[in-house]
Amino acid sequence: MQLLKLTLPVFFIIGLSVIGYFYHAHWPPMAQQMFGFLPHFLALTLLALSIYFNTARLFYQAALVLVVWAAGWLGWAGLPHELMWLLAAAVVLVVWLLPERGLISWAAWPSHTLLLILVGLAVGLASRKPDWLAWWQTLLTWPEGLVDDGLLAPTTAGLLLLLATALIISGWRQRDHHALNSLLSLLAVGSLLSSDQTVLRLFVASAFLLVLLFNALHRTWHLAYVDELTALPGRRALEERLQRALGIYALAMVDVDHFKQFNDTYGHDVGDDVLRMIAAKIGQVSGGGLAYRYGGEEFTIVFPNHGADEIKSHLQDLIQAVANTPFVVNRRRSQKPQEVLVTISIGVTDSIGKGDAASTIKTADQALYTAKKKGRNRLQMKR
Repeated sequence: MQLLKLTLPVFFIIGLSVIGYFYHAHWPPMAQQMFGFLPHFLALTLLALSIYFNTARLFYQAALVLVVWAAGWLGWAGLPHELMWLLAAAVVLVVWLLPERGLISWAAWPSHTLLLILVGLAVGLASRKPDWLAWWQTLLTWPEGLVDDGLLAPTTAGLLLLLATALIISGWRQRDHHALNSLLSLLAVGSLLSSDQTVLRLFVASAFLLVLLFNALHRTWHLAYVDELTALPGRRALEERLQRALGIYALAMVDVDHFKQFNDTYGHDVGDDVLRMIAAKIGQVSGGGLAYRYGGEEFTIVFPNHGADEIKSHLQDLIQAVANTPFVVNRRRSQKPQEVLVTISIGVTDSIGKGDAASTIKTADQALYTAKKKGRNRLQMKR
C-alpha cells in the first residue's frame, strides 16, 4: 500500500507529461514560452530545498539532470555521448551507494571530492586521451547488422543494465526511495542523451524534476508525521486527526507494562524490538481503530464514529493477542534464548461530553493509570 501511494503520483506525472508533449503544439504561444523555463524553476527549487534541508543526494540528482539538459550551454555538447552515459552512471551509482552525510558538512567532503574527481576525469580523458573511448568500445561488439551503429557499446549497455537492475531490486524489495530516485535520474539522463528534440528533452527534464520534487516533499511529510521506529503515524498526525474529527469517537491510550525495567534488563535495542512488535499488533487492531505512536512506550488508538462501550471487545482482544505473542531475547548464538512475557495496559474513553480532544486524551490517560494500579495487563474504561 505504501509503495502504491508513492508510485501512483509518479505515473500520473509521467502520463500528464506524455499528454502534454503530444498537445504542446496546440498550446498558446505564451504558455509554450513560459513552459521553457519550467526545468530551470524546478531545478532551482530542488537545489534550494537540498541546501535548506542539507541533503546531498537530492542536490546531486537534481544537478545531474540539469547539467545534462543544459550541456550545450555549459560547453559540454562536444563530449561523446558514450562518455556522458558512463559519467552519469558513475554519478548515479556513487550518489546511491554513499551514505547521506549532508550537503554542507565536513563529513560530506569525501563524497563531494569523489564526484568532482569523476567529472574532472571524464572531461580530462575526453580532451587529452580520446583514444581510450575507442578502446572501451571495442572490448565487446554487437553482432554485425543486429543494431544501429549509433547505439551504445555492449560494455556500456551492460553496465547500465546491471545498474538499473540493482536499483530496481533495491527499490522494490527494500522500499529504498533513494534507489528509486536514482533509477529515475538514470532514466531521465538516458532520455535526454538519446533525443535531439528540444521539446521532448524539455518534457523529460520537467517530468523527472517534478517526480523528484514530489518525492522530496513526501519524504519531508513522512519524517514529520510518521514515527521512524514503529512506522506508525506519530503524535502530530494524531493531533491533526482529532482536530478534524466529526461526530463522536472512542480513544484508547496503550502503555507497555514494565517497559523501563525491560529496557534496563535487556538493553535499548531489545526495547526497540518490543515497541516494533507492539506497534505491529496495535496496527492490526479490529473494529476500525487507527493506531498512532503517542511517545515513548505509549500508543493511541482512535475509533471514529464509535463509543467506548462498542470497542471494548476489540481492545480486550488486542491485550490477549499481545500477551499470547512469544517474545524471545538473547537470540545470539553465544547466549541461551529466553522467552519473556510482554503485556500492555489500556485506558479507554470517548468524546461524549468532552469539551475538546485534550480532555478526551486526559480522561483516557487517567483510565490507563487506573489500569496499571489494578495490576496491569488489563482494560479500564472511564467516562
